[in-house]
Amino acid sequence: MTRLRAIATAAACALALVIATPGTASAEAIGDLHYTYTDAQGTEQREKLSDPDLPSSECLDVKQAQGDDTKPAHSPYNNTDTTVWIFPDRDCEGDRTILKAGAKGGVNLKFRSFYYHHS
Repeated sequence: MTRLRAIATAAACALALVIATPGTASAEAIGDLHYTYTDAQGTEQREKLSDPDLPSSECLDVKQAQGDDTKPAHSPYNNTDTTVWIFPDRDCEGDRTILKAGAKGGVNLKFRSFYYHHS
């Protein structure tokens, strides 16, 4: 009976270890990030980034808002399953704004860079 109890205890401990071990975190945001930018002719355009597969610490500059004479992007809509950190300057500089999954930012939320913050 002692041997059976020892086997059962070992099996229970092994199962607890497997259940408690966290899996590998996915670095892919599922969904789309939408935003508005002003093109070279002065017309507002909508952009959509779909299902980015990026490390959570990789900063992305908004390509349409990089020139010295361009306006920052605005009105982000985070239609992904993860949080997006929005920054007013290039290279994720400046005070960040946190846009949770499913959240929208208005026309006053201006930004030039962002990254997906996987938790």
